[in-house]
Amino acid sequence: MDVRKVLLVSLGHLSCDVNGGALPALLPFLRAEYGFTYQAAGGLMFAYSCLSSVIQPVFGYVADKIAKPWFISLGVLLAGFGVAAIGFLHVYWAIFAAVAVSGVGAALFHPEGARYANKVSGRAQGTGLSIFSVGGNGGYVLGPLLAVTAVHAWGMAGTAVFGVIAVLMASVLLVPLRRMAAAARRSPVGAERGSEAGRNNWREFSKLTGAIVVRSILFVGFNTFIPLYWVQVFGRSEAAGAVALTGFAAFGVFSNFAGGLLSDRYGYRTIIRGAYALLIPSAVLFGLTRNLYVAYALLPLLGFALYAPFSSMVVLGQSLLARNIGFASGVTMGLSTSVGGIFAPVLGKIADTHGLPAAIHVMGAVAVLGALFAFALAAPKPAAGR
Repeated sequence: MDVRKVLLVSLGHLSCDVNGGALPALLPFLRAEYGFTYQAAGGLMFAYSCLSSVIQPVFGYVADKIAKPWFISLGVLLAGFGVAAIGFLHVYWAIFAAVAVSGVGAALFHPEGARYANKVSGRAQGTGLSIFSVGGNGGYVLGPLLAVTAVHAWGMAGTAVFGVIAVLMASVLLVPLRRMAAAARRSPVGAERGSEAGRNNWREFSKLTGAIVVRSILFVGFNTFIPLYWVQVFGRSEAAGAVALTGFAAFGVFSNFAGGLLSDRYGYRTIIRGAYALLIPSAVLFGLTRNLYVAYALLPLLGFALYAPFSSMVVLGQSLLARNIGFASGVTMGLSTSVGGIFAPVLGKIADTHGLPAAIHVMGAVAVLGALFAFALAAPKPAAGR
């Protein structure tokens, strides 16, 4: 594994996903400023995610055919500019459009970034993709803190900070990534080693996709509702909600890296199944408790269950579609957050009508469906991805 190159792409991942991490933390401020409903707040998550779910596999397919290293820098730029614009807009649909632009940026970045991470990870693909993923997790950790700090310091105009970060990081990444592209083209594709001799296994990939879709719904749901839950159910401040979300994501960073290391040892399917086995009771208990300290104690369990299987899902998807690594990356990484955003307004409507705990109960039921997909994954063949 070329650690330097993996870390470089991971840094790009952080600078892209810091915007996605900031958005849920901005929702309470937008509700206070403009009186948005929970459904409207969920709609903004939809705006960030919907285009990504449609476009990201397309960008991944293009990346399989023609290397586009500038997708990474452009993705970072658009993702940051979209969130930066939020603080300067005052109409819901304008804010919706700005958040959608940020989602397009994320769609540009992720397939190309994951493709390069795969190529430079050698045989330690679980570890390499987990390092790449930790960059994104780090963005989700820093995003809420940065958003709350900036808004408290400068008001809603503080979102401009994300535009500044985007310009700086896009500039830093562009030249090194061009060099990395040339090197990656000369190296063997990692996923083709141990991927059933380069064959595509669409049947198993469809099962994996089902598990990813469910994880996406739960991932976006908890990222959207944790800060709101702290405010509405526990009566805490918006800042306390952002801290809870940050703690959830911070443990997720550790969990993602640990999941990658464990997957190289025990297999990708084992990690995915174990995560779902933990997720179901954790989600159910979270929706039932009205004790703040119990809720805090459940955040690490939820974080591990939702973050640990991520790199396993990406690498397994790449091995199952060995002839289309970029496309597989676009589907697995795109669905990991974007499809959940499509369902966020539905969960928001449930929260508006029946309360936030009811929305959490629904997510616990959805987790059962994900477990069925996870345990339906066939055991690997001797030469196949684990």
